[in-house]
Amino acid sequence: MMQVRDLFDDLPLPEDGADADTIKALLSAPLDLRHGWSRTERLIDDARHAMPGRLELSVAMFKLFAYSGRLEAAEALIDETLARAADAGGFDPDPARLEAEDSRWQSAAGNDRLYLYSLKALGFVRLRRGNVDGATRVLDELARLDPQDQVGGSVPPASD
Repeated sequence: MMQVRDLFDDLPLPEDGADADTIKALLSAPLDLRHGWSRTERLIDDARHAMPGRLELSVAMFKLFAYSGRLEAAEALIDETLARAADAGGFDPDPARLEAEDSRWQSAAGNDRLYLYSLKALGFVRLRRGNVDGATRVLDELARLDPQDQVGGSVPPASD
Protein backbone atom coordinates (compact mmCIF):
# COMPACT_ATOMS: atom_id res chain seq x y z
CA MET A 1 0.00 0.00 0.00
CA MET A 2 1.20 3.47 -0.85
CA GLN A 3 1.93 5.90 1.97
CA VAL A 4 1.74 9.67 2.07
CA ARG A 5 5.57 9.56 2.12
CA ASP A 6 5.42 8.52 -1.55
CA LEU A 7 4.16 12.02 -2.39
CA PHE A 8 7.37 13.45 -0.92
CA ASP A 9 9.89 11.58 -3.11
CA ASP A 10 12.86 13.78 -4.04
CA LEU A 11 11.82 16.58 -1.68
CA PRO A 12 14.08 18.09 0.96
CA LEU A 13 12.44 17.57 4.35
CA PRO A 14 13.23 19.07 7.75
CA GLU A 15 15.33 16.77 9.90
CA ASP A 16 14.53 18.13 13.35
CA GLY A 17 12.15 20.41 15.22
CA ALA A 18 8.37 20.55 15.51
CA ASP A 19 7.86 20.73 11.73
CA ALA A 20 9.95 17.59 11.26
CA ASP A 21 7.92 15.67 13.85
CA THR A 22 4.61 16.72 12.28
CA ILE A 23 5.79 15.86 8.77
CA LYS A 24 7.18 12.48 9.90
CA ALA A 25 3.80 11.59 11.39
CA LEU A 26 2.08 12.64 8.17
CA LEU A 27 4.47 10.56 6.07
CA SER A 28 3.51 7.32 7.77
CA ALA A 29 -0.21 7.73 7.02
CA PRO A 30 -1.53 5.14 4.54
CA LEU A 31 -2.72 6.31 1.14
CA ASP A 32 -5.51 4.26 -0.39
CA LEU A 33 -5.46 5.03 -4.10
CA ARG A 34 -9.05 3.92 -4.61
CA HIS A 35 -10.79 5.44 -1.61
CA GLY A 36 -8.35 7.55 0.37
CA TRP A 37 -7.67 10.63 -1.72
CA SER A 38 -9.98 12.87 0.29
CA ARG A 39 -8.56 11.64 3.61
CA THR A 40 -5.01 12.23 2.43
CA GLU A 41 -5.95 15.64 1.07
CA ARG A 42 -7.36 16.58 4.50
CA LEU A 43 -4.17 15.39 6.22
CA ILE A 44 -1.94 17.40 3.92
CA ASP A 45 -4.24 20.42 4.05
CA ASP A 46 -4.22 20.36 7.86
CA ALA A 47 -0.42 20.20 7.81
CA ARG A 48 -0.27 23.07 5.28
CA HIS A 49 -2.38 25.23 7.57
CA ALA A 50 -0.29 24.31 10.61
CA MET A 51 2.98 24.96 8.75
CA PRO A 52 2.23 27.48 5.97
CA GLY A 53 5.91 28.11 5.31
CA ARG A 54 6.65 24.48 4.39
CA LEU A 55 6.52 24.43 0.60
CA GLU A 56 7.13 20.67 0.62
CA LEU A 57 3.52 20.29 1.73
CA SER A 58 2.29 22.28 -1.27
CA VAL A 59 4.38 20.02 -3.52
CA ALA A 60 2.83 16.93 -1.92
CA MET A 61 -0.63 18.44 -2.44
CA PHE A 62 -0.10 19.26 -6.11
CA LYS A 63 1.25 15.75 -6.64
CA LEU A 64 -1.89 14.37 -4.99
CA PHE A 65 -4.05 16.53 -7.27
CA ALA A 66 -2.14 15.35 -10.35
CA TYR A 67 -2.28 11.66 -9.35
CA SER A 68 -6.02 11.91 -8.76
CA GLY A 69 -6.63 13.56 -12.15
CA ARG A 70 -7.39 17.04 -10.79
CA LEU A 71 -5.02 18.66 -13.25
CA GLU A 72 -6.47 22.18 -13.17
CA ALA A 73 -6.11 22.32 -9.38
CA ALA A 74 -2.61 20.83 -9.66
CA GLU A 75 -1.52 23.47 -12.17
CA ALA A 76 -2.93 26.32 -10.06
CA LEU A 77 -1.11 25.07 -6.95
CA ILE A 78 2.11 24.55 -8.92
CA ASP A 79 1.94 28.18 -10.09
CA GLU A 80 1.44 29.29 -6.48
CA THR A 81 4.31 27.10 -5.29
CA LEU A 82 6.65 28.48 -7.97
CA ALA A 83 5.83 32.04 -6.89
CA ARG A 84 6.32 31.23 -3.20
CA ALA A 85 9.60 29.37 -3.79
CA ALA A 86 10.91 32.28 -5.87
CA ASP A 87 9.83 34.78 -3.22
CA ALA A 88 11.47 32.75 -0.44
CA GLY A 89 14.63 32.37 -2.54
CA GLY A 90 14.73 36.03 -3.54
CA PHE A 91 14.55 35.52 -7.31
CA ASP A 92 12.12 36.23 -10.16
CA PRO A 93 9.38 33.58 -10.51
CA ASP A 94 9.56 33.75 -14.34
CA PRO A 95 12.10 31.12 -15.42
CA ALA A 96 12.81 33.02 -18.65
CA ARG A 97 14.23 35.89 -16.57
CA LEU A 98 16.60 33.69 -14.58
CA GLU A 99 20.29 33.29 -15.38
CA ALA A 100 21.32 29.68 -15.89
CA GLU A 101 24.84 30.61 -14.79
CA ASP A 102 23.61 31.65 -11.33
CA SER A 103 25.38 29.41 -8.81
CA ARG A 104 22.08 28.66 -7.05
CA TRP A 105 21.16 26.27 -9.87
CA GLN A 106 24.46 24.36 -9.93
CA SER A 107 23.69 22.43 -6.76
CA ALA A 108 20.10 23.34 -6.05
CA ALA A 109 18.83 22.83 -2.51
CA GLY A 110 15.92 24.05 -0.41
CA ASN A 111 13.63 26.56 -2.13
CA ASP A 112 15.79 26.55 -5.27
CA ARG A 113 15.33 22.80 -5.66
CA LEU A 114 11.60 23.06 -4.91
CA TYR A 115 11.37 25.69 -7.64
CA LEU A 116 13.09 23.43 -10.20
CA TYR A 117 10.98 20.45 -9.11
CA SER A 118 7.81 22.53 -9.47
CA LEU A 119 8.86 23.60 -12.99
CA LYS A 120 9.19 19.93 -13.86
CA ALA A 121 5.74 19.22 -12.42
CA LEU A 122 4.24 22.16 -14.34
CA GLY A 123 5.64 20.80 -17.60
CA PHE A 124 4.26 17.34 -17.05
CA VAL A 125 0.85 18.56 -15.84
CA ARG A 126 0.58 20.78 -18.90
CA LEU A 127 1.42 17.77 -21.08
CA ARG A 128 -1.33 15.74 -19.41
CA ARG A 129 -3.75 18.62 -20.01
CA GLY A 130 -2.86 18.64 -23.70
CA ASN A 131 -0.97 21.96 -23.60
CA VAL A 132 2.08 20.71 -25.50
CA ASP A 133 3.42 24.18 -26.37
CA GLY A 134 3.15 25.38 -22.77
CA ALA A 135 4.76 22.19 -21.50
CA THR A 136 7.60 22.44 -24.01
CA ARG A 137 8.35 26.04 -23.01
CA VAL A 138 8.50 25.14 -19.32
CA LEU A 139 10.58 22.00 -19.84
CA ASP A 140 12.99 23.91 -22.12
CA GLU A 141 13.47 26.52 -19.38
CA LEU A 142 14.00 23.74 -16.85
CA ALA A 143 16.64 22.13 -19.08
CA ARG A 144 18.38 25.50 -19.39
CA LEU A 145 18.39 26.11 -15.62
CA ASP A 146 19.10 22.50 -14.67
CA PRO A 147 21.37 21.02 -17.37
CA GLN A 148 22.59 18.45 -14.81
CA ASP A 149 19.00 17.20 -14.50
CA GLN A 150 19.04 17.32 -10.70
CA VAL A 151 15.25 17.02 -10.49
CA GLY A 152 14.74 14.46 -13.26
CA GLY A 153 12.96 16.75 -15.68
CA SER A 154 14.76 15.79 -18.87
CA VAL A 155 12.66 14.47 -21.69
CA PRO A 156 14.29 12.28 -24.33
CA PRO A 157 14.19 13.88 -27.78
CA ALA A 158 11.55 12.58 -30.15
CA SER A 159 12.87 10.04 -32.62
CA ASP A 160 12.38 10.57 -36.33
